[in-house]
Amino acid sequence: MQIKKRFYAAFLVVLLTASSLLIFICLNILSTNQTNPLVPIPGDVKWVVRLDAESFVKKEVYNTLFAEKDDAFIQKVRELINKNFNGDSNKKSLRIDPQEDIVLYSIERNHKTYLLIAVQTKDADAFSKHIGAYCKSNQAGSAKGHCGLFIQQIKGKKDRDELEQTLMQILNQPFKELKKAAPEKNEFIALDLQKLPAKSGFSSMKLSVQHRDKSINLEGNVVYPKKLHASLKFGLKSEGVYVYSRFIPEALPDTLLNFLPDGLPHFKDIEAYAVDFQGTYLEDPKDSLPSIIGFLPTPVMNLIVQSKHDCKVEDLWKAFPESVRRPNLTLNFGNTVFHLKQLSANAYFIGVDPTAIVPYSGNDVFFVKGHLEKSTKIYGSTFVTAFIENMGPVKAFNDFLNSSESISIEIKHQHGSLYTISGQINFKKDKRPLHEMTKMVFGMPIFEQ
Repeated sequence: MQIKKRFYAAFLVVLLTASSLLIFICLNILSTNQTNPLVPIPGDVKWVVRLDAESFVKKEVYNTLFAEKDDAFIQKVRELINKNFNGDSNKKSLRIDPQEDIVLYSIERNHKTYLLIAVQTKDADAFSKHIGAYCKSNQAGSAKGHCGLFIQQIKGKKDRDELEQTLMQILNQPFKELKKAAPEKNEFIALDLQKLPAKSGFSSMKLSVQHRDKSINLEGNVVYPKKLHASLKFGLKSEGVYVYSRFIPEALPDTLLNFLPDGLPHFKDIEAYAVDFQGTYLEDPKDSLPSIIGFLPTPVMNLIVQSKHDCKVEDLWKAFPESVRRPNLTLNFGNTVFHLKQLSANAYFIGVDPTAIVPYSGNDVFFVKGHLEKSTKIYGSTFVTAFIENMGPVKAFNDFLNSSESISIEIKHQHGSLYTISGQINFKKDKRPLHEMTKMVFGMPIFEQ
């Protein structure tokens, strides 16, 4: 009996090993697709994203089955498949080729914004016939040649006839070939942002996202037509996520500085800034300052701002409610205390640690470095912070950030208004980048519906 058990156990080991090798060979040798996708992309497209499905699937299937052995994730995917594909027998196959790239892009016409998704299908007639079963009232789809095209209206007054007309107009125009990166780059996402919002300051951007065993690499370029101003003369010792920028979008006061008072010259005509962000403290509400769900979200950070014109930090201090002002240019929000300091006639510091200020003599344009998990750290009420951090989408995003080790992204001037992008997100020893990204995506609300 023991001999039979040992033989059976040995047979299972051999069988599993052989199966693993067979799947690995099929993924890496037999699958050699390098076809450039042909997609009908109109001239008024705002942005294009190409997902290299084969590069992603090959690596992620290996990670899930053999490296991670993530049973909980496999079960989640199984439930998703059963829920969306096995529950309704009326939904027939669209004959989509999983080895071909997926292309997403956006257009805006007649004050309506549309999202389009192009896939490669092995049977255009089947795709066109069956896609309706997958569509809602603001969605439509059809195919031509090997391209299956799905359209969704995401903004503007709904008009079904106009939606279908727009779909057919795009589908019947000349197809454009999208060049794939060389296989050794392991590119799985390519972004081409052709018409960025004017408030961003940028006119276009191209970015290649590539996967490695322990990192996600970024390569690309961006066009910034505006003239850059002088570099900062001061920097910061980094404890969290450190951002330095001479790129100044018009929307900056509504994002980075939205917790500070409006209407001051300190936040007009900014030339450059440096910020080390270490999380958010949920403080009790303070007078006229904005609150969310009964708390004042206060960034735990150190910030240096340089403006085009002279400004006095005392005026900034006086702009805050009297209830938070303290002597020696400090602001007390309860658990978070900000110190204000004049650095030069047109530069000032506001932050939790004035000893973090250091001299700086570089000529950098833009960089981000540090630890991403600090960016979503929430301090305050244990119950509230635990509730927020364990919300589905927040938890999925936090888990991804916590799996990373460090980030380093830099933008350098090349010539004229063209700048190059290079960067890397490194992951912890026991984490695999693509698998962590996949878990984050599957944790988004769209997969919970």
